[in-house]
Amino acid sequence: MHLIDFADACNMSLKTDAEVFELMCYYDVKENGARSFSVKKMLVMYEDAGIKAPDVSSLKKEINRYVSFRPHGIEGTVRFRKDAFRSLEKAYGHLWDARAADATVNGKGLRLKEFVDHSGLMKKADAERFELLSYYLFKERGMSSFHVRNVFDLFDDAEIVVADRSALKKHVKECGTFRTVSMDGAIAFMPDALRTFNRDYERLWDFIPETNTAVEIIPEERFCGKRETFDRLIVQINETYGNGSYDACASVMRRLLEAALILSFRSVGKENDILRDGRFVHFDELMKKAYISFPSLNADDLEAASKIGDYSHAGPMYTFGANDINLARNAYRNVLDTLFRFSDPRPQNEMKKD
Repeated sequence: MHLIDFADACNMSLKTDAEVFELMCYYDVKENGARSFSVKKMLVMYEDAGIKAPDVSSLKKEINRYVSFRPHGIEGTVRFRKDAFRSLEKAYGHLWDARAADATVNGKGLRLKEFVDHSGLMKKADAERFELLSYYLFKERGMSSFHVRNVFDLFDDAEIVVADRSALKKHVKECGTFRTVSMDGAIAFMPDALRTFNRDYERLWDFIPETNTAVEIIPEERFCGKRETFDRLIVQINETYGNGSYDACASVMRRLLEAALILSFRSVGKENDILRDGRFVHFDELMKKAYISFPSLNADDLEAASKIGDYSHAGPMYTFGANDINLARNAYRNVLDTLFRFSDPRPQNEMKKD
């Protein structure tokens, strides 16, 4: 399970900092088999969950008072108390039970042998094989971070002999594809490297029946009902994501963001600021003016949301994948939530087009 899906399932964005930390640790146990945790280790996961990281010093103070943990060995490292973990397992363990049952009954997922065959892994050097198998862990098993031994286990599962494991470990540290994310040596993809792998290999999962139909990128219960035009776009966003049409989903998300921005300017009486010769300014200029005109918008969220559907930075041959949308969807929701408060709910004439 990807962390961002877990964050949505347990409404992580509505929790206190200490509760979020607790849930992050629980996820680390379930997905990676972790037994101890630190603030430094967990902070790396906040970005993957699409949640703004808290103030470190205040978080440490909260955790020290939190009854779910007990100190463990190294200073600043904690472990779950048994009762606390049982409570989390009772509340959220079914998310993994459902996932396992779905995989067993429906046979969904890209099997390792299929990935090896379709990726051309056997024709590559050990260093490239390591990177590809790491991507398989990320994509197929939802592991945003992992250990070198996890990848070596995949080598063994695929019956691939590694010529020199020590040399390969050294390469992993120096190649720039990965970053170390915890004191126990866990690694994760650098963002640019992950984008490259998504571009080149995510298509392999296109052969698998999609399982995203229950996922709402924009929760309809929360966001629909403001304006009929918005409702139609939100439904399109969720439907295109659900059937794996990620490029279409990204394009409609960009259109909804543009419409919400324009109506927000109109609602606060600043429509003339975004008009040039009777037409609305282009999207990039609209975004720049939004930074100035709506100080309540979080700048980082607005920047992340603005990249959805933007192919200019990725190249004309780039195709969007689920991960491109998942990494920004919480920021996108936050921006919409703010803009919808400005938007006048009364019917408006059809907006002018660029």
